[in-house]
Amino acid sequence: MHLVRPRDLIVTFEPDGMVLLRSTGRGVGARAPSWAVGVLAACTKPQSRDDIIATMGPSAGKAFDGLAQAGLLVPAEEAAASPVIFANYAGIDIHRAMLNDQVRLDAYWRGLRAVIRPDDVVIDAGSGTGVLAVMAALAGARKVYAIERTDMAQVISQVASDSGVADRVSVVRGDIATVQLPEPARVMVTETFGHFALAEGMMDDVLACADRNMGADRVIVPGSLSLHLAPMPSSPSDLLGAFRLHDCGVDLRCLLGDAKGRAHDRQVRPDEVGPTIDLGRVNVPCHTDFQAEFTLAEPCQALCAWFTLHMAQGVDMPSGPHDPTTHWRQTLLPIALPAGTHQLSVTPAPEDGRTVVIAVAGQEVRCR
Repeated sequence: MHLVRPRDLIVTFEPDGMVLLRSTGRGVGARAPSWAVGVLAACTKPQSRDDIIATMGPSAGKAFDGLAQAGLLVPAEEAAASPVIFANYAGIDIHRAMLNDQVRLDAYWRGLRAVIRPDDVVIDAGSGTGVLAVMAALAGARKVYAIERTDMAQVISQVASDSGVADRVSVVRGDIATVQLPEPARVMVTETFGHFALAEGMMDDVLACADRNMGADRVIVPGSLSLHLAPMPSSPSDLLGAFRLHDCGVDLRCLLGDAKGRAHDRQVRPDEVGPTIDLGRVNVPCHTDFQAEFTLAEPCQALCAWFTLHMAQGVDMPSGPHDPTTHWRQTLLPIALPAGTHQLSVTPAPEDGRTVVIAVAGQEVRCR
């Protein structure tokens, strides 16, 4: 079997000469001798055990076996997979939050009703409980393919049956990035958006699904999204305040550096933020990368970030501090900036493709 290393592999060299190997997206790790890094380096492209032995010797073959057993060498088609995040979507708790989000459900319902025609074939990319697939059928679609890779796929047929549309909803268990459907679709609906929309890194998978299963006249719900910021004149106490020397004597300041590199998600009060800054609008599906320029009239101690989903013509779902509350809430970024013009970029995190790095003025914050 030919195997490669996971794309998000992290190598940490330890004082005793060993290395700690981790794949965040796959949820696996192992300690190994430092020379095992050579085997991983060779497996940038697919290699068999015999290939490794031929170039590096018999001991490298044993390392190859151990790394494969630990899940740190995988088939090439699995190199970019991140099963950990999908495992989170197999449980009811995360779906409870989404299904209780009436703002979200109403916006999708209005968007689907605005675009679906009676003879349409529709894709629900990342179907979860099947709620959007069933909405599409109730909106009049002839056929809906509900694509879901987790165990939650088992309940979609029941939801469709209980809703009276079992004859029009077909469940396809698989990866949205690789599924090939038996017929082309005109409409795709997807709710694969994390915090600040691009976190979770699903847009590349959605784009691959659309390119494989839809024609040039395709319609996506939502068709585009806008990204927004607002300056926060003072840093909220719950953002970094916990990482300090407490009155009782507990000193948590060693965690401050890590906390400054992580976003914090919560509902933000309108009085905590300054004027809204519109960063730009992009079509869905899009690549995870995004760049924008913005200007601050005054310095700030943190940034508040959110997005708007543009479901269809005249149907928008904003998620900011001044808008009806959604389960996404807003994203607090511990980035302090002076007044002036700044460049912002959003890129996939090198260690985990489902996390994004938001960078402004040399400061990086990870968001998922």
